[in-house]
Amino acid sequence: MDLHFLEPEVAGGHGEKTVYGTKKDIEMEGISGKVKFLHYEIEGWLGDDLLEATPAFIISGRVENELRKSKFKDYKVEECLVTTSDEFKELYQNKKIPSFCRFIPLGSIEVIKDNFTSWSGHHFCLSSKGELVVTKEALDFLQKFSMENCDIEIIKQL
Repeated sequence: MDLHFLEPEVAGGHGEKTVYGTKKDIEMEGISGKVKFLHYEIEGWLGDDLLEATPAFIISGRVENELRKSKFKDYKVEECLVTTSDEFKELYQNKKIPSFCRFIPLGSIEVIKDNFTSWSGHHFCLSSKGELVVTKEALDFLQKFSMENCDIEIIKQL
């Protein structure tokens, strides 16, 4: 089976109100435990509905609403704080930012170059390095939304 390695748009990064997890949090929750509360500060947004600030991801409210209606259950969403930088406000005075929430895949996988191993079988997975990997079915779902700036690579099982 082939899976899909996603590298979403990086529209910003961790803001000053991000709360980082402890070593114990990471041991219990995996790489997503590195961030307990995400403050995503947008510096330049090209319009995608899925954004990244390693090891965290955010999805637009549109994606969240449709995910909740879908059969997918191997993820969780959390509130996060999304702000725009001073530079963004200056450059894009009329650009509206939609609502976003944190997206946490619950599956696990190991990625080695163009291959994967130790796949948990979930549709949405995170590697120990914080890389996002999805099934074809999950990719088809996500591609109903704006992902024009997301790099997608097929990876094969070792």
